[in-house]
Amino acid sequence: MIEMENIIIAHQTITDGDAIGHDIMGMYDLFTSLGYKVYICGEYCFEHLKSAQIKPINIKQFSVDDLLIYHHSIHWKEGERLLSNFKGKIIFRYHNITPPYYFRGFSDIHYQKCLQGIEQTKAFINLYNNSLWLGASEFNCLELHDHGLNPKMSLVVPPFNLLDNLKDVYPNFRVIDELIGSYENNVLFVGRVAPNKGHYHLIKTIKTYKDMYDSKIHLWIIGALDNNCRPYNEYISKLILKSGLGKNISMTGKVSIEDLKAYYLACDEFLCMSEHEGFCVPLIEAQKMLLPVITYGGSALEETAGKNQIVMNDFDYEFAAAALYTIFSDEKVRTFCNIHGIQNCTSRFSSNVIKNKFISALNMPTEGETV
Repeated sequence: MIEMENIIIAHQTITDGDAIGHDIMGMYDLFTSLGYKVYICGEYCFEHLKSAQIKPINIKQFSVDDLLIYHHSIHWKEGERLLSNFKGKIIFRYHNITPPYYFRGFSDIHYQKCLQGIEQTKAFINLYNNSLWLGASEFNCLELHDHGLNPKMSLVVPPFNLLDNLKDVYPNFRVIDELIGSYENNVLFVGRVAPNKGHYHLIKTIKTYKDMYDSKIHLWIIGALDNNCRPYNEYISKLILKSGLGKNISMTGKVSIEDLKAYYLACDEFLCMSEHEGFCVPLIEAQKMLLPVITYGGSALEETAGKNQIVMNDFDYEFAAAALYTIFSDEKVRTFCNIHGIQNCTSRFSSNVIKNKFISALNMPTEGETV
């Protein structure tokens, strides 16, 4: 394993119930289990990691014998000072930055942050050209190459996640009873409410299903609403009503882990029509919970979904509706999707698989180093 005195893991915001937060927590737990002294550096840190938190201004106290793992997902001005003041080895963890045009007309704040984030990515690549970048997916690494990163300086390491923890979560049986007792085709999507997440396509698919088959279908959209993107939230709510789907679509907001597991267990399909994803952890959570997946295959989605899953090359609402109907009514198709889904998430994204890939990546010499 790497020879370092201290390890610092940095990101602007480190929250629970968030893919980046879980990735950071997985790294923290791994390093501490191996006996390293680990610090968490950011402007906000959730309670589980508070005891290890340091402020960015304190980064100067560390030496050339220390390691900084910098998680990059959005523009962070303080992050520039953090990196320039650090004397040791730096590794970047790249989660992808949403193309800013998705937020045009919906959020000036997010539009600017994403625009600046992309420029910051390019700047980091130029300034730290001997640093290794760990992309959460091949899609992310290819994007880094387009920004000028030497392909030799990137590796794919999937994000640490809660797949193995889900089995120990006690689900909310009230939610399970409600969904199963409805005798409807219950469809699930999990992800924050943001313009790149494809809610328009989800709504169009449910409308098509209702027109082609029957009205016994319900889409559950689970994910936090962003106050800085209020025009988008209003746009989606109006579109649901305009499409006559007020009784067929529910937006729950962010839910507890107990409720989330209940939705995974009680729903009939997981439908993802997101236009841009750097990985998409909910997709593999659905596979782990034996929930059949239907997904658009753009960005990193086809890569994450794996083989023998229902993946669309474009936004074909009739095909998606037919897939929802077929899985709901045909047990053999449902079983096929489940078998290959669980194989995908177990063989590629279990804790042990990711730990081994992560440790191998850290031990890889960069340019100018020797083994």
